[in-house]
Amino acid sequence: MEFTNEMITELKTALKDKNLAPYHKRIQAVYLRAIQTPYKFIMDMLDVSHDTVWRLTKKYQEHGLTGLVSDARGGRRYSYMTVEEETFLSEQLASAVNGEFVTVESLYRAYQDKLGRTTTNNGFYQLLKRHGWVKESRDSLRWEIELTQ
Repeated sequence: MEFTNEMITELKTALKDKNLAPYHKRIQAVYLRAIQTPYKFIMDMLDVSHDTVWRLTKKYQEHGLTGLVSDARGGRRYSYMTVEEETFLSEQLASAVNGEFVTVESLYRAYQDKLGRTTTNNGFYQLLKRHGWVKESRDSLRWEIELTQ
């Protein structure tokens, strides 16, 4: 991969920029590769893999410095959408507010029926936690706002 003098200067400047400190390792890996440092040396020095150095270099060549300093990854990619989760839980909240005992098992079954596929218990508990539902007794859940009134 070919690097121009402007690219090398941009990387040098970025290494000195304190605002880019969280991305220093990425920038340093690309800079070292730009000045023809062998992969083995970069891997040992920065404790990264060959593939990581190659991927960062490719990303820099395609997108420039913004490709190295953007955190585009993260979050729940394959999931039931949060708005839909809130709608589902608000439907279930009506029965809990009326004093009906709402069990995790009944919520879990209703959730899977609405979703149309099976989910793990752990994932379902995380959904309840994300939306403020707390465990009140052994087998029941109430919405936290209702508990604080």
